[in-house]
Amino acid sequence: MGNGTLPRQARTAPPAGTSDAPRATGEAARATGETPRATGEAPQAERGKTMRLLRTARGDVIRVEVADSFLRRFCGLMLRRALPADGGLLLAPCASIHMCFMRFAIDAVYLDDACRILKIAPRLLPWLGLSCCRGAWGCLELPAGAAARLGLAVGERLSADA
Repeated sequence: MGNGTLPRQARTAPPAGTSDAPRATGEAARATGETPRATGEAPQAERGKTMRLLRTARGDVIRVEVADSFLRRFCGLMLRRALPADGGLLLAPCASIHMCFMRFAIDAVYLDDACRILKIAPRLLPWLGLSCCRGAWGCLELPAGAAARLGLAVGERLSADA
C-alpha cells in the first residue's frame, strides 16, 4: 500500500474530530487549554496514535487505532487492559495474529485491500488464540462479541468516514 494506513478505498483526509497529530493530554492539555479525551486509557497511550473512523454497511461507526508500523503491529494489544466498546485496532499489513500476552478475548476481522471482510474469527481467547487468513491485507481487532453486535459478515465492505 502507498501510505500503509488504510486500503486504497479508505485513503481520505482524517474524519472530522480526528487527526494524525497527537492529542494534548495531561499537563500539555492544561497548558494549551485543550480538554483531554475521556476514553479510560492512560494519557501516555494517546501519544502518536493514528485514529480513524470506519463505518459498517448498516451505518455503525468503529473508532479505529491504526497500527501501521512494525513496532505498533508488534505491540498490538499486548498488555493492554481492554478495548473501548466502540473501538478497535487495525493492524496493517497483517494476515495472522496471536494472543500471547493478551489479557482479554477479541474478535479478529480480516480485510482485503478494498476493506472487504474476508474472514471473522470470533472470541479468540487470551494466551491461547491463533488466527490467520490467506490473502488478507489487514486485521481489525475488536472487543469480543463486537463483530456479532455490529452485524459484520464476510463480503461486507467497511468504509472510512469522511
